[in-house]
Amino acid sequence: MIYSRSDHSLTGPLLLLSALISSGCASPDARLAETKVFSGQDAPVELAGVPFFPQEEFQCGPAALATVLGAAGYPVTSEALVPEVYTPALQGSLQPELLGAVRRRGLLPYVLPPTLDALTAELVAGRPVLVMQNLGLAARPAWHYAVVIGADPGAEQLLLRSGTDPRLAERTGRFMRTWNRADRWAVVILHPGEMPANPDLGRYREAALGLEVARRYREAAQAWTTALAIWPDDPVALFGLGNALYAEGDLAGAKSAWERYVSEQPDDPAGLNNLAVVLGESGCPGRG
Repeated sequence: MIYSRSDHSLTGPLLLLSALISSGCASPDARLAETKVFSGQDAPVELAGVPFFPQEEFQCGPAALATVLGAAGYPVTSEALVPEVYTPALQGSLQPELLGAVRRRGLLPYVLPPTLDALTAELVAGRPVLVMQNLGLAARPAWHYAVVIGADPGAEQLLLRSGTDPRLAERTGRFMRTWNRADRWAVVILHPGEMPANPDLGRYREAALGLEVARRYREAAQAWTTALAIWPDDPVALFGLGNALYAEGDLAGAKSAWERYVSEQPDDPAGLNNLAVVLGESGCPGRG
């Protein structure tokens, strides 16, 4: 039996997405503090080539997702995404459904740290950012998905594809209030060989593990390999790489990854078990 990383010690990515609320799944108003607006960005940036899909009633989720998928090179209409991500009973889309649709296409949805600097860094890197807002109140939420395509620190505004507006200029203060009330949830789409502008190991682990959960093993192996280029001794990435390569039928690659893992974590029974399995299936009587 092969142990997966989610069986072992790392919580699966969907468990990071907390209580499902109404037509979104942000948790209650966080009132997160922002000490400095646009502290890492001075010049304006706008991703004018990002596609636009006007929102049908209650269907901001499919429209926003189609926008970021198109920008990532995977064109799809918002109408085509409705069966995947829209829940009629809720009149909206849940965050796990949006992330799952990205993973099913072999891409990584990377949830950003909840700071404006993290968001603007992705814009500078050329990636639009899908965000969740609460346009209502904490007690009476009005959940809304939009895509941030630009930032102008001098004018203190952000540019969004939102609703039926292809270029909504929103004052930073108002955006922060509505984003705060949705716990500052924001996500960018990465290809398996890409890293976000400011990589965070824990967040990248969750994104890569999501591909394993979606059974996109080839892309998961690419993602873990990319992680190891930055964090070469990370045990989670080594374990995940072994899993993904084994699932793809690459016994030699899995053996190499799990040998490295066992050298880092010699007392972990899951790693020892997996290495023993792959050695047996490779016709090897023991390590070496």
